[in-house]
Amino acid sequence: MSLRTAERILVSSYDSEGRSTTSTEQVVSVGDGEIGFWLANDLGVRERFPDNCVVSVHAATSRGRAIDSEPVLEGRAVVLADGPVFDQVKAQIVEKYRAQSWATAVAGRTRELFGGKTPECVVVIRLLG
Repeated sequence: MSLRTAERILVSSYDSEGRSTTSTEQVVSVGDGEIGFWLANDLGVRERFPDNCVVSVHAATSRGRAIDSEPVLEGRAVVLADGPVFDQVKAQIVEKYRAQSWATAVAGRTRELFGGKTPECVVVIRLLG
């Protein structure tokens, strides 16, 4: 298994004092040596992933548990709010996770009806090594 074919990944980002924040994300392959994930709400994402910040990524099961037989890799993260790579990652996520994506779409439409649309984004991680 590789990060590109994993159901999910664990992504750890680090603040200026070295404390980590870890989340489980749905992942797709973006390009050679790159993976990405889509977030329906970009609140706090740019603070967590400042341009080219170092992150750790680990393949995970569909339930978000680390796959111990897979290595933890390091990468550099960039947040995108529009453009062709944004469109590519979002479309690939919807296609790969079609059965799960309807819930996100319904939540997004509900936000539009009751308080405005929340900005979305994608995070692209260039794997190092």
